[in-house]
Amino acid sequence: MDTHSRGNGQGSPESYGDDASNSTFSRSARAAVELPVTADLCKKCVSLTSVDGAAVTVLSSSSARELMYATDALAQHLDELQFTSGDGPCVDAFTSGRPVLCNDTSDAPSVAAWPGFSNEAERAGVGGVYAFPLRGGRRVFGVLELYRRVPGTLTDSQMTVAVVSSEAIAAALLDELLLDDHPESGGVTNAFHRPEVNQAVGMIAVQLKVSVAEALSRLRATAFSTGQPIWEVAADVVHRRIRFSDRGGEGE
Repeated sequence: MDTHSRGNGQGSPESYGDDASNSTFSRSARAAVELPVTADLCKKCVSLTSVDGAAVTVLSSSSARELMYATDALAQHLDELQFTSGDGPCVDAFTSGRPVLCNDTSDAPSVAAWPGFSNEAERAGVGGVYAFPLRGGRRVFGVLELYRRVPGTLTDSQMTVAVVSSEAIAAALLDELLLDDHPESGGVTNAFHRPEVNQAVGMIAVQLKVSVAEALSRLRATAFSTGQPIWEVAADVVHRRIRFSDRGGEGE
């Protein structure tokens, strides 16, 4: 189990105003209707572990992911940060198949482990992130991600609750999505679905004559360097507001 030491925290982020909160609240409400058991289990886990929010993501690889449920705007933002940067506790929990605990996003081990994620998470007002793999049979197919605004460790009892919750959420999610332990086989659609990302990756691959993996890397790099959510840059590509050039990234 990967852990990092605690330190001083930060307050609530000012960057998540009414528009972001209302948008995510709308998607969360729709997702709660579509995935009622999963949503209820997430809310109970948040309460019992004394964290501030949670998100559930289905993955078929570290670069192919689908956010299924988020309790709030900041939980959604953390998921998008990790998709944009390609690193973070969620990615490591998926690839390692074990819980990954970042007790302090600002400490040196966290920054060294996740350079693309830690600084942005701290800047957003997140002190700690705790990721737990979701299993279908012997396969990991997703991650339950919890966060706190103030750094700190989970107690033994909170860890137990989180692990048990991840097992229950995995079973509920597979049942509600009817994936039969094969999430990669279905084109899952849900309230948080961002189809423009896949469309943009295809367009960039054609524009630059590169592989899909390289196109995704270029899209991530642009989102990270401009400070935009990856889906916003993707939407600009899809709607032809920007075009990627083989002469050095994206351009008009």
